[in-house]
Amino acid sequence: MTQCSLTAKMKKAMHLQDMEVKNATEWKDKMKNQKLRFSAEFTKLHDFLAEEEQLFLQKLSKEEEETKKKRTENTLRLHQIITSLKKLILEVEEKSQSSILELLQNPKDLLTRSENQDVNYSLEVLEVKTVCHIPLMKEMLKRFEVAVSAAEDTGHPHLVFSQEGRYVKNGAPANSRPLLSTAWNYFTGWRTPQQNTHFVEKFQHLPCVLGKNVFPLGKHYWEVENRDTQEIAVGVCQEDVMGIVDNAEMSPHVGIWAICWSPAGYWPLTGSPVSPTRLEPALHRVGIFLDYGAGDISFYNALDGVHLHTFSCSFVSCLRPFFWLSPLASLVIPPVTGGK
Repeated sequence: MTQCSLTAKMKKAMHLQDMEVKNATEWKDKMKNQKLRFSAEFTKLHDFLAEEEQLFLQKLSKEEEETKKKRTENTLRLHQIITSLKKLILEVEEKSQSSILELLQNPKDLLTRSENQDVNYSLEVLEVKTVCHIPLMKEMLKRFEVAVSAAEDTGHPHLVFSQEGRYVKNGAPANSRPLLSTAWNYFTGWRTPQQNTHFVEKFQHLPCVLGKNVFPLGKHYWEVENRDTQEIAVGVCQEDVMGIVDNAEMSPHVGIWAICWSPAGYWPLTGSPVSPTRLEPALHRVGIFLDYGAGDISFYNALDGVHLHTFSCSFVSCLRPFFWLSPLASLVIPPVTGGK
């Protein structure tokens, strides 16, 4: 009886062994097919992105040709105006140098033509209208999303914090400081006395604050939302910038890579006057992507993934999130929904 029982168990074990071998073989086939499927699907995706790239480049080339044609027409129109003015100036000079008798002979025609000759021309600022909207970019950026919050101990005294540093508001009166908008700095030339930017532990002169995060390497992505119509600036910076005393200093030259924006438009902080770029609909949430190894800090419209601006630099020290708020401005750092 024991022998029969053991024999039955042996048969069962042998059958299980055969099934295990069969399962392993089937699993290997499935794994091989899945690898082929991955390769095939990514090939499709590569082809799709290549086609999309060509479509965007064709659209950009079409816009370029149309703009060149318009520029040629504008140049021709200006040339015609200048030619007419030169001709009239020459006629007036000849007439003014003639005798009194000749001056009195039908001067009305020349004077009328001179009076009616107008420089009726409106200068148009040329803009690139084709936006850089890469399919799937938003999904790719989300893979590197990290939780970011403001470090209250580095913030200017006028800043108010809540929601564990994810909400920041500038409580200063609206007339306490001029806005950061390029037009203001350009036309008023506003400056404050220069001081040394030696390392300090918090912002005392400008309504700024650092993030708690310290990035010595890697890829990181986070988003910031503008809750009102005031100007705010976001990006990354080195830790030794907290002694700056002038809005105009905020640029890569001192270790700040950021863009400023409001519903009226956005512009990179480069240290030079830059005209704001408008978006429709208005920009409310910005995504910041830091690729430390590549030396890139890029900004995107967080709602649709449209590229806004990229700074390229060889970073030599740790970086931290950077925030600047104009008077009465407020910002929110949304909670992480995916990523790291």
